[in-house]
Amino acid sequence: MMIWSGAMFEWPAITAVCSASMVGVAIPGANFVAIANRALRSSRLQALGMSCGFAVVNSLWAVIGILGAGTAVAHHAWLGLALQMAGCTYLIWFGARLLLRPASLPPPGTPSGHDASAFRQGVALNITNPKSLLFYCAFLSNLVPAAANAPTVALMVLAVGGCAVLWYGSLGWLLSRPGVALRLGRHLGRINAGCGVLLMAAGLFELMNR
Repeated sequence: MMIWSGAMFEWPAITAVCSASMVGVAIPGANFVAIANRALRSSRLQALGMSCGFAVVNSLWAVIGILGAGTAVAHHAWLGLALQMAGCTYLIWFGARLLLRPASLPPPGTPSGHDASAFRQGVALNITNPKSLLFYCAFLSNLVPAAANAPTVALMVLAVGGCAVLWYGSLGWLLSRPGVALRLGRHLGRINAGCGVLLMAAGLFELMNR
């Protein structure tokens, strides 16, 4: 159809959204730790399922941001502050959970759920992550032209989801390789503890600078 021709896409805006999305998912955080644990503790397919769950939620936040949530955050300072406070609290809570995780991998043959449960966990983890919502609604929405046409918006949303699947899926694939999983699995307790301390410190630092 003519409406989907190359001339109808606003490529500079699409490129900007795609670049920002890649930076957003590449910054280590709660999702990074979750996908690493899933890959090391279960299977490559479950890690991919979780990454798809992350992608669905990122795409949802992108749609909400494009539809005007970013403007609401910009015009109501209390809303942006509330999201930031919630994000800091989430980091502290998630970091504390990591400190309480088992220090080693489960024994071979231990049931680890199934692919659908990994997808649902990815959705649940990301939809309760206020920092993800703040990024897509407050920052990413500023990159979308006010008069962006439907094909451009659709490709932006697909790009956001695609970036999440590409990044987290690649991490899951790499960390679930037998050699990598075996070496890192021996130090999983220390890795989780270190990540937990860093996430809690980041959350506390942001809270103290509000």
